[in-house]
Amino acid sequence: MTRLQFLYLWSVAVGAMDACTGLLLIFVPEFTLRMMGVAAHPEALVFISWMGVFIAAVGMSYGLVFRGGREATTVWSFTSVVRLMVTVYLTWKISIGELPVSWGLVAIADGIVSVGQLIILRAGWWEGGR
Repeated sequence: MTRLQFLYLWSVAVGAMDACTGLLLIFVPEFTLRMMGVAAHPEALVFISWMGVFIAAVGMSYGLVFRGGREATTVWSFTSVVRLMVTVYLTWKISIGELPVSWGLVAIADGIVSVGQLIILRAGWWEGGR
């Protein structure tokens, strides 16, 4: 597998993960949260669906990597920042007891993807580097 193939595969996999999660949160939020082991107050479901719009948009943005060059590095840079912010926020809220520990899986997944993308960006893989 070439580096470019790996970058595209990563983008499809991670983008699909977010796009699917976001769409599920939009259309079946209670079911989606239950699959994640998270409970939500029924009145919060409309806001969870609204969050799903943003999560789906982040996932779908990975499709722009197929334009190559600057678009690819921009998508990876932006989504790395978003994921890092999600990781920090969730870690903070879990640590002060405002969110259940079950949200830790999201924090861990976003943290791993963010750090992985930042390392690959730093190595210059999208530009044919190291």
